[in-house]
Amino acid sequence: MDDDLKKLLQKYQSGKIALKDELKLSKRLADHLDEDAEQLLRNDIQDHFENSDEENKDLSGVLSEIHHRIHLNQSAQKKSKIRLLYQLASKAAAVLFIPLLLFAVYQWYNAAKPVNGDALVEIVAPRGARITFQLPDGTNGTLNAMSHLSYSPSFSNNRHVALSGEAYFDVAKDKKHPFTISANDNVVKVVGTKFSLSAYPEDKLTELVLEEGKVLFTPSNSNKPIDIIPGERLVSSDRGVEQSKVETWKYTAWKDGRLVFRNDSMEELARRISRWYNVDVHIDDQGLEEYVFRGVFENDSLEEVLRLLKLTSPIAYRIEDRQPNADGSFSKKRVIITKNNN
Repeated sequence: MDDDLKKLLQKYQSGKIALKDELKLSKRLADHLDEDAEQLLRNDIQDHFENSDEENKDLSGVLSEIHHRIHLNQSAQKKSKIRLLYQLASKAAAVLFIPLLLFAVYQWYNAAKPVNGDALVEIVAPRGARITFQLPDGTNGTLNAMSHLSYSPSFSNNRHVALSGEAYFDVAKDKKHPFTISANDNVVKVVGTKFSLSAYPEDKLTELVLEEGKVLFTPSNSNKPIDIIPGERLVSSDRGVEQSKVETWKYTAWKDGRLVFRNDSMEELARRISRWYNVDVHIDDQGLEEYVFRGVFENDSLEEVLRLLKLTSPIAYRIEDRQPNADGSFSKKRVIITKNNN
């Protein structure tokens, strides 16, 4: 990437970019990012994303601005599917500002290629990252790792989104236009409220925890909505629907950078560590399945979490470093967990 393009990106980030430079930046990205440049950009961003020790940066405002500008431009022209990848990282997976901005712009460029079908806006958080977002109606939220949220350009008319993964919502009130979410074939309907919704396909369940307001939850196998009140947790799976009273902070703390285990199995612990720290976790002893884990970790490193878990449970672990792949990228760190028989 040449110095001229870097200067244009820096001007955009500072908010001091002139209109002619903004048009120039748009044209450069649309016309001159060939396949080699795309791959170079991907590798550079991945390297910073995996290895940077820099403190977490608050990039939500800049990325939200890019996101909505793309949304408006593409919707007006009735072009292709719109896809913007937001990446906001915790201290466990911090990123440098410029690489992150470049990756957002790269996704902007990639989204401009026309495809068939209606326009669709998507917000995506990869493994190891959490991002904040604001929807066109003023609804605020946080998207957890390995999650994506999508909605149509006509969102303001229907206030409907689709979720795969986990998100926290602070829904703007609008009694005339209820806010609805599709997740794992379930439907959530609200007017104005705060809640966390988890619907990772691989978990084979949908979990909703309500902090404020009121929610109507319609399971995938029923047409009858279920009322949920503040302080309640609802879990929907093949075994049916279960409701219980809970301490909601234990289920929503992830949005504030806290990793909380709530009597979780080893399988669940491994899955959540994998998402949170962008690592591959392998359980090397089936005898660990009988154990459950509890703990609260706030902005702790992967190594610190594993060390503390080892102090309170009969596990041993080792971390394998990233290895180079044939294409020049690097594999994820690998965590091997075994039973400590000492």
